Amino acid sequence: MFYINITCGLALISQEKQIVSCIGLVGSAGIISTVSAIFNAGGRLGFSTWADYMKDRNTIYKMIFAISIICTGLVIVTNGIGKGEGNIVLIILVLALLFMVNAGYGGGFSNVPTLLSDHYGMGSISAIHGITLSAWAFAGLTGNQMATFITSHFGTPDAALNPEGYQMVLYVTCALYFVALLLSLFLVQKTNKKEKKEAK
Repeated sequence: MFYINITCGLALISQEKQIVSCIGLVGSAGIISTVSAIFNAGGRLGFSTWADYMKDRNTIYKMIFAISIICTGLVIVTNGIGKGEGNIVLIILVLALLFMVNAGYGGGFSNVPTLLSDHYGMGSISAIHGITLSAWAFAGLTGNQMATFITSHFGTPDAALNPEGYQMVLYVTCALYFVALLLSLFLVQKTNKKEKKEAK
């Protein structure tokens, strides 16, 4: 789940400048990157605070993946990247995708330690967290490379901008987010802290 979230986040973040250029906001790319970074930080604080209230960190991951699937799906269906220039609705959809993926990227990262402690206990958190951060490192390599590979083999790779290629990246990330959602739904079991305490 964590690996997929980071991979998809980096796949889109690495293409952010080009996507923004496709929708006619090349002059605002710096501002949009700054806002994206704010959403990343806000996701770390907001999603982790929300998880503390709900007492079930896995629910946050379900929400992150569901939001990412919805935003990605809307841009795919409307061809927002290819037809967004001059269309305010499509521009808003594409920006919402970039901002929410960034928020989910940050929120997924901030909730990892508590999710792991809930399921494996504090005694094992160091080793398990180390393994999980290794997944982040691998995602740092595969996310960018995956997006580059797709944009180099689909659409018009030799053109300055390749909206068809960026749209194809969305198809792949949407499918991966769906896999991550299935994992969070069926693989991660809800913890019962009361039973854990009684067992101790």
